[in-house]
Amino acid sequence: MIKKLFLLAAIFLTIASADNIIPFYKEALKTLSYQNIYTLQQKSRTLSIEAKKKQRYLNLDAGIMYGATNAKLLAHHFNNTDIGITDTIDIFGKSVEDIHLIQLKMKEDSLLLQVQKEKLFLSLVSMITAYRSSEEKLQLYQELYQRQYTLLEAVRSAVKAGTMPMLELNRLENIMALIEVQRDQEKQVVTMMKAQLKLYSPHHAIPQLSSPTIHSNLHRFLANSPQLKINDNRAKQSSQKIKQIEQSWMPDAIIGANQQFNNDPTNYGDNYTLNMGLSMHFDGGMTHDMERQKVTALRIKSQKKALEIERKAQYIAWKTQYQTAKRLFASLNKTLKDTTITLKNMRTAYLKHYVDLNTYLQTIKEGLSTHEAQINAKYIMIQNAVILNTLTRGMIYE
Repeated sequence: MIKKLFLLAAIFLTIASADNIIPFYKEALKTLSYQNIYTLQQKSRTLSIEAKKKQRYLNLDAGIMYGATNAKLLAHHFNNTDIGITDTIDIFGKSVEDIHLIQLKMKEDSLLLQVQKEKLFLSLVSMITAYRSSEEKLQLYQELYQRQYTLLEAVRSAVKAGTMPMLELNRLENIMALIEVQRDQEKQVVTMMKAQLKLYSPHHAIPQLSSPTIHSNLHRFLANSPQLKINDNRAKQSSQKIKQIEQSWMPDAIIGANQQFNNDPTNYGDNYTLNMGLSMHFDGGMTHDMERQKVTALRIKSQKKALEIERKAQYIAWKTQYQTAKRLFASLNKTLKDTTITLKNMRTAYLKHYVDLNTYLQTIKEGLSTHEAQINAKYIMIQNAVILNTLTRGMIYE
């Protein structure tokens, strides 16, 4: 029962960490106008489809011609005016194949938007984890400064009492100055990162991140991959282009009318003509175009295996980084507990002159390095878990 509760709690923390980022991420999408650009692109494609539908039955060609004739046996020249209109009708529905191709391109637009969304999400996760990591390091330096300031006051009292030399106080003051500089640098980094993140999402607070566990699997991770879906879509587009070429020789119906106005001394007068026929297009390179498209389709399909391997390698890398960071984080947590006790003991030993300042400072340096390494491991673990869990659930592509 306890194990089940622990598992449920871990799953909740995992989902919560990802869901904390989602509102921030969605506002960033609006800020960058990704959806607006996509919507306008889809509107353009839809208008192209409507145009193709109308062109199937209404594809008019109109012309007017004026001529003047000067005959040797006539005293004066005479003129005539021709007005004609022709409609080309796609009786075999070749335009339907054009529409199918446009629809596939609309699907590709959607998938390319998903690629953009994924890149944005990965960038934001990296920025947020870096910000939270720097924030914790700033807190670490602030606490370190406060502890050492207390020690500095104790050393000052000892110098006044004559139990410590002034040189010891000067050295400690120099160390304090260095800690203060490091603290201020971390503060500047945190301020800069916060300002950068607010550019993407000015109305949402920067998400807090917990330490989640991985709840993902390779199959679902691959199934949500927009890169693999784009490859499949482009293979379909190549197949659709083959159909277009295969049907391009099919005839169109031609219906036309012509009206001629004559200023004719022969008295034949005005006349009109109605005509109907078929128009066929033959291209000597048609066969070669078909073969080229077939080769393109095979090439695109063959790329899928390489894309799958690349995506799997990405999954393995993120999962391995998570597992490595998790083990390191657990190990450093144990080390930090021992380091904290050692620091307290070393502080007491220094004030009682059992160890010198160099030994005490070395202990502080080692403890600081361990704490920073623990923070780094924590946020590497969080970053990779959030990426894997979110991409597996596919929520960012919606």
